[in-house]
Amino acid sequence: MSAALAGCASLGPDFKEPETTLEKQWFESLPPAAQAAPAAEAAWWKAFNDPVLTALEERAYQRNLSLQVAGLHIFKARAQLASGVENLLPQTGSVSVGANHINTSGVGPLPPTHLWAEHFHANAGWELDFWGKYRRQIESDRAQLRVSEAAYDNALVSMFADVANAYIDLRALEQRIVVAQQNLKSVQDSLALTKARYTRGASSQLDVEQAATLVAETEAQIPPLIKARAQDRDTLAVLLADPPDAMDAQLKGSSAVPVAPTQIDVGIPADLLRRRPDVRQAALNAAAQSALIGAAKAKLYPSFSLTGLFGLSSGEQHGIGLSQWGSKTIGLFSAGVSLPIFDRAQLQNAVRIQDAAFQEAVLDYQNTVLQAQKEVEDAIAALRTSLDALAASARASDASQRALRLANAQYRSGSVTYDSVLDASRSALRDGDSLAQNQGIAALAAVSLYRALGGGWEVAQGQQVVSEQIADEMARRTDWGRLLNPPANSALARARTSAPPDGK
Repeated sequence: MSAALAGCASLGPDFKEPETTLEKQWFESLPPAAQAAPAAEAAWWKAFNDPVLTALEERAYQRNLSLQVAGLHIFKARAQLASGVENLLPQTGSVSVGANHINTSGVGPLPPTHLWAEHFHANAGWELDFWGKYRRQIESDRAQLRVSEAAYDNALVSMFADVANAYIDLRALEQRIVVAQQNLKSVQDSLALTKARYTRGASSQLDVEQAATLVAETEAQIPPLIKARAQDRDTLAVLLADPPDAMDAQLKGSSAVPVAPTQIDVGIPADLLRRRPDVRQAALNAAAQSALIGAAKAKLYPSFSLTGLFGLSSGEQHGIGLSQWGSKTIGLFSAGVSLPIFDRAQLQNAVRIQDAAFQEAVLDYQNTVLQAQKEVEDAIAALRTSLDALAASARASDASQRALRLANAQYRSGSVTYDSVLDASRSALRDGDSLAQNQGIAALAAVSLYRALGGGWEVAQGQQVVSEQIADEMARRTDWGRLLNPPANSALARARTSAPPDGK
């Protein structure tokens, strides 16, 4: 039977990575440079040269709760795979050990009796995996383990990008607040000058009212910026698993908007199959679903089972002037065949369900690849255009500041009306705010490109997927064996390669 079993092939399709539509080169491009920053380096946020951002990313990696949950999914998948492997061994079994001791007093002419008996029974049942039902399930569980690892990597990519987004937006808002406060001081000085000129009869009441209106307009722009900055601070607090009041201390040390790297090595579209965890996750989902087709098909075929019983009993009896002792051994082995008949249509429909689910997974994978390419193309275009907009807004802000200085000087000399100061002040506020916004937009576009390229998950390679505190608590609460930290050469260990699955 063992030779025949070894020669049996598992039912169902062997997974092959679905074909995808990939361009050879990106349609969008960034300006050429002598040396570009790698796109998928382990810590891409260091390209912004902001120590506070780097510290926040490192703290988030250690403390983020959503990431810890993704790590626990890996533990669950390991336990599921280990449980499935056990199906290759006897699936049912029990051991019974017992003893009886009976004493009876004499009744009438019968003397007292003494009886001592003991037994040991063991039985086991094993369904042979003749058609690969359990092997296909194990194949699916193994792919699901890799799915959970890819999902963890994808959570890393998103977390690092979310931290950078919240931090950059916070710094851009701070810069906009500074610009608004500087302009507020400027228009307040202008209001004081206008009032002084009005007192001397050199300007009209209209000039005073216009100056007061501009002061109020500038003041009104500051509270919404402060509110938005507080929301970004609170977002960072959640990402770092810290209370909001602890964030201000962590944000000290820098106030400028991080400067976006102007050159990023985007590679080629085929790199996405390796770089992007969500692409690998979709491929592994398809691999896991493919194996379930074979597991369902195997239920349509006869199942072969072996059962065995071994027993040992002994006893001793005294009474009626006699003494008896004896022991016996029982051994029973049987084989059985089970053939689905009445539920065959139900089982056939179960195969169809799994096949349709597999086709869905294939299409989802292909769509994920297309979506990944779109996101990269969009991010490249966004970074290029935002850098162009940033350069233009910087020129506009410089020009409007010069115009404001000239308008104020000419107003003091009486060569222009206050309308010129009013227009110049509003332009300076608008262009300064636009510059701060575009600084943030350019930096955020760079983050989006890093996210689209799947950068950042490499920092977790070879590292534990939950904190030591959580792992210790779980080990104290439950016997996890080596599942929390399996050997590197174990099938339960994290995959060292990021290559797409081949179905094996």
